[in-house]
Amino acid sequence: MNVFLLILAGIIILILLLLFCPFVIKIRFEDEVKLKVGYLFPVLTIRLDKQETDPEKLKKAEEKKHKKEEKKQRKEEKRKEKLRKKGIDPDQEKEEKKQNPLLQQIKSKGLEGIIELLKELVRILGYLMKKITDHLVISQMDLQLDIATEDAAQTALNCGYACSTVFPLISFIEQHVKKCRHREQIIPVFTKTETKVHFLLKARIMPFFILSGALGSLIKALKALAK
Repeated sequence: MNVFLLILAGIIILILLLLFCPFVIKIRFEDEVKLKVGYLFPVLTIRLDKQETDPEKLKKAEEKKHKKEEKKQRKEEKRKEKLRKKGIDPDQEKEEKKQNPLLQQIKSKGLEGIIELLKELVRILGYLMKKITDHLVISQMDLQLDIATEDAAQTALNCGYACSTVFPLISFIEQHVKKCRHREQIIPVFTKTETKVHFLLKARIMPFFILSGALGSLIKALKALAK
């Protein structure tokens, strides 16, 4: 019995430790966008704007997609054939599935009920976002904009526009996250003709706060749907 309690206590402590180990996101933008996601250690790297240009690889990807679609279609045909053997019209069965009880209930409440539900959903999403951002720590946010065009006057205008957009956005982020360390540099470059952007963002949040926010939102959503 004591051994069982010790094992149980150890599992609970391990779960709590894992819940309070930060979930880390790193975004870097220079010539391409790189997203790194890590938990305890880096686990995933994604190049968000990478496009495949190798014709052979593109052909293989297209063939794979085509085979997947054919497989899906064959599976659907087999399902319909089984329904026909049972004396069920596949189209009628599909129509019955569409009649979701929840959707029927929403429709029965009319426009006013739908609007109230949408308001409640927006409120729940706002609650979830606040729960997350209140505990989100941006440990590094570096932005360097070297603004350049072929025309000096246009360069100056673009620089002014960038400043009027970036600094209010930074201020907004500071107000809505727990902590934000940032550094911005926006400069006009009159000796070049191409704008360069260098951006690095490192942020972290503990899974406990994401989980608690998600559970709270789920409870609120269930209460709203039960009304």
